[in-house]
Amino acid sequence: MRVVGLTGGIASGKSTVSAQLRRRHGFRVVDADAIAHAVCAKGRWGYRRVVAAFGGGVLRPDGELDREALAALVFSDAAARRRLQAATHPAVALELLRQVAAAWLSFRLVVVIDMPLLFETGSHRFTRPRVLVAADAATQLARLAARDGCGDAAARARVAAQMPLEAKARLADVVLDNGGPPEALAPQVDALAARLRRGALLPGLLASPLGVVLAALAARAWGARLLGAVAGLLRGRA
Repeated sequence: MRVVGLTGGIASGKSTVSAQLRRRHGFRVVDADAIAHAVCAKGRWGYRRVVAAFGGGVLRPDGELDREALAALVFSDAAARRRLQAATHPAVALELLRQVAAAWLSFRLVVVIDMPLLFETGSHRFTRPRVLVAADAATQLARLAARDGCGDAAARARVAAQMPLEAKARLADVVLDNGGPPEALAPQVDALAARLRRGALLPGLLASPLGVVLAALAARAWGARLLGAVAGLLRGRA
């Protein structure tokens, strides 16, 4: 199974690409943001780790995490950001692995991991190709202001809190330019989808659950023959 890494800077359009790959091209997408949200729901392991790391001050009156307050804190405080990542990443990683394993057991030839911190966490080492959705800083700031209603200073702080896109581009295998109008992105996604399908069939079948079982059976059969041949050769020399 081909495991593809998809990432991008804030407000670069990564989620748009992810949605197009899933809806228009039928790829299985594992969404790390959705996983992080789910594992931090009230009472779950990620939730308990976050509360242990930050205290009850990050909770709303109903006991759920105050995600807006947490976001404001971590975007302005690098130490708090690292603490939040340390609290959430184990639970996120376990669920992500579970979903990737489920895709493999479903005989999926390609699975796309949509992960904002793909490079920052080192997870890109387990994916190929690594796809970056990029937009220039001015476009990011404008989209943030329109999407989240934040001021210029807050928007700049959010952009600055992430790894620079230039550094991400050096680690990426594919860069999709989403600094223009929406209609300019779709052909790039179509070309990416064609690339992901190209050559995925044979490796995907060989590494599928059925392929692994057949390989194990073949190894067992040929292994017994090989051992018998070696034993016969040793007896002949004796």
